Amino acid sequence: MIPSATSRPRYVQIEESLHTLLETGGYRPGDKLPPEPELAQQIGVSRATLREALRSFEQQGIINRKQGVGTFVSLRPPYIESGLESLESIEMLLASRQIQPSFPQHTVRTEAALPKAAQRLAIGEGEPLTVVTSTVVVSGSPVAYLLEVTPKVFVEAGAVADLDGSLLHHLLAAPAHYDTAYAVAHIAPVHGTEAICRALGVGTQTPLFFIEQTAYTSNHQPCFYSRNYYVPSFFDFHVVRKREA
Repeated sequence: MIPSATSRPRYVQIEESLHTLLETGGYRPGDKLPPEPELAQQIGVSRATLREALRSFEQQGIINRKQGVGTFVSLRPPYIESGLESLESIEMLLASRQIQPSFPQHTVRTEAALPKAAQRLAIGEGEPLTVVTSTVVVSGSPVAYLLEVTPKVFVEAGAVADLDGSLLHHLLAAPAHYDTAYAVAHIAPVHGTEAICRALGVGTQTPLFFIEQTAYTSNHQPCFYSRNYYVPSFFDFHVVRKREA
């Protein structure tokens, strides 16, 4: 059953109306939007309601509000469209588009395995893990948040203490040392936690691409687990499906 317009949250209806106005109103990146009273009248909402929608759009990078100047349609950032068929790090994906990311927020630590990670990695609950968290930034804007773990017996935290990049890239870049053969990934749209949304500079109601992935050695032993969040205004993932012969 398709939900009626009235059954959807009010903020969703307002954001859809604003999206429609931007798409059909001839606005291009860099264009200035009408003053708030005029814009609220065009959409048919109060100024207070409009401000909430504009705040969400600003967090998503759709618009840019300049104090005392006005509200502008943001210049479109680089946009990455990619399949998920190949096992590659985010550095490899961006390098194929001549984009160099940075990792300004980066931590490496040792933690005891919680039940879910222990299950994914086929180890005992409480066994030590090397945990790497990263915020990936492109052209000054956060585009992804990575939470990556591996058993400490596979990668010591000290071996990646000075890592300037993702743990997966470290594993894939040294195939002679780390046997990382393939991965199984699940993708879904989610809302991030407050901490993740804060790291990505988006609102808590902004949908994110969520990819949960477990990598295996050539002997089918799980060796790596990740929970990664991607900003949809920057990434678009797809899967190539082929008909069976």
